[in-house]
Amino acid sequence: MTRTASRTCGDPGTVRPLTLFSRPLPLGAVFLLLCAVCAAAGAGDWTGSLSGESRVFLDDPRDGDQSGHTNLSLSGTATWVHEWPDSGQSLVFTPFGRLDQHDNWRTHADLRELYWQKAAPRWELRLGLRKVHWGVAESQRLVDVINQRDTIEALTGDEKLGQPMANFAWINPWGTLDLFWLPYFRGRTLTGRHGRFRTPVPMHHEPLYESGAEEWNQDFAVRYAHYIGSWDFGLSHFHGTSRDHRYVPEIGPIRLTPGSPYSSWSGANINSRLTRLFLSLPFARLIPYYDQIDQTGLDVQYTAGNWIWKAESIYRTGMNKDYGAVCAGFEYTFGGIFGTGADLGTLLEYNWDSRGKEALTNFQNDLFLGGRLALNDVQSTSLLGGVFVDLESAALAFGLEGERRLGEDWKLSVEMRIFSNVPADDLLTFVRKDDYIQATLTWYF
Repeated sequence: MTRTASRTCGDPGTVRPLTLFSRPLPLGAVFLLLCAVCAAAGAGDWTGSLSGESRVFLDDPRDGDQSGHTNLSLSGTATWVHEWPDSGQSLVFTPFGRLDQHDNWRTHADLRELYWQKAAPRWELRLGLRKVHWGVAESQRLVDVINQRDTIEALTGDEKLGQPMANFAWINPWGTLDLFWLPYFRGRTLTGRHGRFRTPVPMHHEPLYESGAEEWNQDFAVRYAHYIGSWDFGLSHFHGTSRDHRYVPEIGPIRLTPGSPYSSWSGANINSRLTRLFLSLPFARLIPYYDQIDQTGLDVQYTAGNWIWKAESIYRTGMNKDYGAVCAGFEYTFGGIFGTGADLGTLLEYNWDSRGKEALTNFQNDLFLGGRLALNDVQSTSLLGGVFVDLESAALAFGLEGERRLGEDWKLSVEMRIFSNVPADDLLTFVRKDDYIQATLTWYF
């Protein structure tokens, strides 16, 4: 546990309270964690994996401080589960660590899960750090608001940090009601100066908060989930610190206020003269700022034969402007294509944000087209590919992911991301030179 001196916007004289997590960890600490994962491979109570990752960037970096064309890293995770017989109680422990060649902020460790669970016929209680997954869409996860994203692990935001919580689930024939108390907030992981996928100017890793309690603000959430016939749906509400941040520009001793239009970088101002001037200054930096929000979400899925229809929608207040957002589409699966045992799923989803060009994401008016191929062979070979099309700027973001088992304990995964036709007033402009191909070899135990 560490104590750091930082200040909130609301109270300039407030000393930052005690924090639970510090990062990046020293290289030796992460190395010891990975050694512990290796040792766990010999214990029967553990399951986990070790992965070696090689990433090749196709273009020179935008900034001379960033790493070059290649990056290597090693990661490991393990899960230990203990169950008490005839009590409905269990304890789950899942650590994670990564060593990165260039980015010291990507060399980090995390407790993905460390929680106790008590399960009864009509209710469940969970205390500790957990990962919770909400939503049905493929292209983005609007309603999934409990956990913070570990964005230095995956550009897509699929990886999550463990969230401290108390979760009570009331299970009934008419549906399941989940109540969440979230006593501690975890800031989003951010790329360091030498890493790719970052803003043109350095990012300060000590964030600012709207709440005077900073990361100790008490957040709450509730979700009701049920199914009726072929319909599955969930209705949720979240009150607390937003998992998404805005940027507060700082130029030497001068810091813009969170209410400034330039504290919410979007397509509406990213290419303005003032923004370009700010990005050109050698002493400029950005500070993450986390607002207090209320978010109501709805996710619905309808299954009919080979068709799966999906939709997610939210309405959020806070973050300087109230707004609504929708992601909706379908997936159709062709079974046994070409007379084989393979299945091909086709995906189409539309993403809309009421803020338009003022949105803080790339999903304000975008179409996602994709396909999912599963060979259904012994090696569990699969391929997922797709493209995001910005219907206003015509910017394109291509993605391809594939994996195949090698024997009983190994898996090879490949990934590619390509950004094309990105204009200067699109938020993708920050990563337009970060096209890459990645290969990961994973050993499971």
